[in-house]
Amino acid sequence: MKNICIIGTGLIGGSLGLALRKKARNKYFITGLGRNTAKLKTAKRLGAVDAFTTDNREGVKDADIIVICLPVHFIAPTVKKILPFIKSGAVITDAGSVKGSVLREVGKVFQKSVVSSQQLAFIGAHPMAGSEKSGISSAKADLYAGASVVLIKNRNEKAFNIVKTMWLSVGARVIEMDMGSHDRAVALISHLPHMIAFGLSELAGGLARRIPVLSRLAAGSFKDLTRVASSNSADWASICGANKKEVSLAIDKFIAELKKEKTLLNKPRALERTFEKAKTARQQLLHKSTKGKS
Repeated sequence: MKNICIIGTGLIGGSLGLALRKKARNKYFITGLGRNTAKLKTAKRLGAVDAFTTDNREGVKDADIIVICLPVHFIAPTVKKILPFIKSGAVITDAGSVKGSVLREVGKVFQKSVVSSQQLAFIGAHPMAGSEKSGISSAKADLYAGASVVLIKNRNEKAFNIVKTMWLSVGARVIEMDMGSHDRAVALISHLPHMIAFGLSELAGGLARRIPVLSRLAAGSFKDLTRVASSNSADWASICGANKKEVSLAIDKFIAELKKEKTLLNKPRALERTFEKAKTARQQLLHKSTKGKS
C-alpha cells in the first residue's frame, strides 16, 4: 500500500481522494493536508481521505506520492515548503491547469534546494475534468472516470509510471504531452472559453442595466456559453495570467475569426458555409474526445 498526501482537498483533490478510496482502497492510504481544519474534517466525513493534518511535516514525511491540488500560483511555493520533509524516493505531482510556468518555477525551487537529487521527482499533471463549482462539497468519486489526464513528459520513468498508475486506477485516460503543446492547447480549449464567458457576462450585465427585461430573455445559448463564468474568478485570473503568452495568441486568433464572420454578415450563403465548417469541426472534436470513454 502506498501513502498519498493530497494537498488541497477541494473539488479536484477531494474527487481524487474519493475515487482512490472507492476504486483502489487496498492500494492507497490517503492523507489530506491543508490549512483549514473544518474543511479537512469535512473531507474525512465525506470519505475523501483516511486521515488529515495541518502540519506539513506530518502530512508528507511518510508519503510516497504527494499531489498538490492548489491554484497554480501556490504550487511552487508549496513544493518549497515541503521539500525538507519528504522521504527519499517520494514523487511530487500536481493538478494545475498550466504547466510551463509551474514547471519552470518548481525547477528553480529544486535548483536552490539542499535535498538529495534522489528526492527531487516532480511530474507535471493536469486532469481535464472539473466544474464551475468548487470545494469539497462538490467533489465526486466519478469525476475522473473516462476523463483525460495530461502528464508532462519526464525522463524519470519510474516516477512517471507511479503517477500514471495512480490516475489509471481511478479510470482516467492518461495522455503524455510536452509542456509547450499542453499550454497551447488548453489556452484555446479551456482558458479562452473562460475569458469569453466572463467577458460576455460582463457585456450582458451592462446591457441589462439599460434593458432590465434582458434577464428574462437569457435562455439556453447564453447559459451554455457563460456557464463557466460561475467559476472561481481568482483561480481563473491566476490560471490565465500564468499562461498569458498562449492565451494572448488564442485571443488574437479568436478576434480574427470573429472579424471574418463579421465581414460575411451581408453574405448569408458564405456565412452559412463558415458555420457548417465550424459545426463539422465541433462534431469531429467532440467525437474524438469521447471516443473510448467508459
